[in-house]
Order: sequence, then C-alpha cells, then structure tokens
Amino acid sequence: MIRAIIGTVAVLAGFAVVETSSDASTSPGGSCKALQAYALLQPGEPVPVRAEPTPAGAVVGALATRAKAEGPVISVVTLTGSRSGWARIVLDSPDYTAADGAAHSYGWVPADLLAVDTRLDGKVTFYSRPGLLGYVTASLQGENQKFRVLGCRDDLLQVINARQGNVWIDRWCARREGCAG
Repeated sequence: MIRAIIGTVAVLAGFAVVETSSDASTSPGGSCKALQAYALLQPGEPVPVRAEPTPAGAVVGALATRAKAEGPVISVVTLTGSRSGWARIVLDSPDYTAADGAAHSYGWVPADLLAVDTRLDGKVTFYSRPGLLGYVTASLQGENQKFRVLGCRDDLLQVINARQGNVWIDRWCARREGCAG
C-alpha cells in the first residue's frame, strides 16, 4: 500500500517536472535567442517597463510613442526571455525612456502586449511545445495571421490567436511592412 502511494507520488512529480520544463511562459527560466516582436503603442498610453517580471516590480522606464498618430504605433523590441507571462526585452528601442535616467540593459513587460505575424516568405511550422516532447501540429505558407506573444524558448516563440490557439512557431515577422519579398 505504501509502495503504491510512493509510486503514484513519484509519477505525478515526474509529470510536474516535464510539464514545467517544457513551457517557457510559466517556467522560472524561459530563455531564448534574441527574437524580435512588436509592441502596439497607443499615443498617450505608455507601457511601463519593470525591473522584475511582476506587477509589483520597480518601474525602470516606459515604452511610449513620440509620434502624433491617430492609432497604434508599432515599436519593434528584442525579446530575450520570458517568465510567468512576462517578456524580458532589451532596452535599446527608440521608444524606450528610462524613468530614473539610469542605463538599464533589460526590462520586463507583459508578454501579451507583444505581437508578431506570418507575413513572410516560406513555411511557418506550428509545434505543440518546444523540445523533444513537442510535435508538429500544423503549418502554413503565404497566409497572414497575427498572434499575441506568450513566451519563448530557444528559437521558438509561444503565441496565441483565435484560429491556431496556443502554439509554438519557428518563423514570424515583426515589421510593419511585412517580411515577404
């Protein structure tokens, strides 16, 4: 009886380790190669950039558009990691302003404020998850779909939209004019 309980607990603990190790958006150490995404900035509505990936983290600056525009303005950012729904970005965007005048290399913004699309040449492959446990769920070519960013792991980006759901993609575009041609 005790062996059965210990065995069951060990199996469940193993599933928990596998699950958290393969989901960059919720695991503690989601990191990726430097990837680009874009933030949709609304004029007059700065996006706070925090020192830590939490709403209570100190604000080190903001992403805000300087343009006088009628609608959203795209600001391309470089994503280097993700944790618990937050994206770690490099603070070299022309739309970034430091709050205290100090130089910060990185900051955190809510990941779902970032977006990408599939306006590019070639095939985009969708995966169930990154790593050895992932499998190809679909692919598309020549079709433009927009996605919200959820996280990243290595060279894959975790994204979501109404059509594909929550998937990992291997290619995307982060430029207003698209990446085709």
